[in-house]
Amino acid sequence: MTDNTIQGKRDPEYLIEMSEYLNALANPVRLQILSSLETRPMELKEIAAITRTSYENIRKHIDKLLLAGLVRKDAGMSSETMTGIHPVWKYSLAPGGMEQIITNLSMFSKVPLMITHADLATQLSTLRKDISTQFGVTSPCLYLTTGSEEGKIFPLNGEKIPLGRIDPTDMSFSKMQNSVVMLSSEYKSVSRISRPHARIYHGNVWEIEDCGSTSGTFVNTEPISPHT
Repeated sequence: MTDNTIQGKRDPEYLIEMSEYLNALANPVRLQILSSLETRPMELKEIAAITRTSYENIRKHIDKLLLAGLVRKDAGMSSETMTGIHPVWKYSLAPGGMEQIITNLSMFSKVPLMITHADLATQLSTLRKDISTQFGVTSPCLYLTTGSEEGKIFPLNGEKIPLGRIDPTDMSFSKMQNSVVMLSSEYKSVSRISRPHARIYHGNVWEIEDCGSTSGTFVNTEPISPHT
């Protein structure tokens, strides 16, 4: 067992809860709903039209996502219709919803499952691939889960990729957008790209190096030492 493996619970209750969470996501319609709600809140009729699903079925899908804590429900106003504007329920991605999904799937994949739970392991692997496909990810990338640019995807191209905040005094990095991970100026805790916060390396495995940043770099909530 490596340091990255969790000695997880294997009791039936834990596995049942894990299975229920995976089932909430393991559906192409529900993944399409999550993808659609990334952009703006929507009422049920809009979601049904986008997913080409009946109103009654979309309610059932939304209920599963609400129970899983992935979607929130707030009062809003409908689009203008022949009968006027009416109050409706609008649904949106829960704050940090995609971060929660990514974190949970990462944690689940570290739980050692016995051969008797092979179906859960297969379901987890399939779901990770389905999420990548639904959100337009076909190659290695970073998915930004917090801040003003939440939801932005950075393709990881090359063997050494600097990561940092935009530097208004050195715009040369803007021409290298396909080979750098550059965040907006609002990410104050991230060092400027001209003196990278971190570097990502791709050889036989993916590795990340903290370049002596002030705020530090964390992997699975654990800080890593600079220049290691």
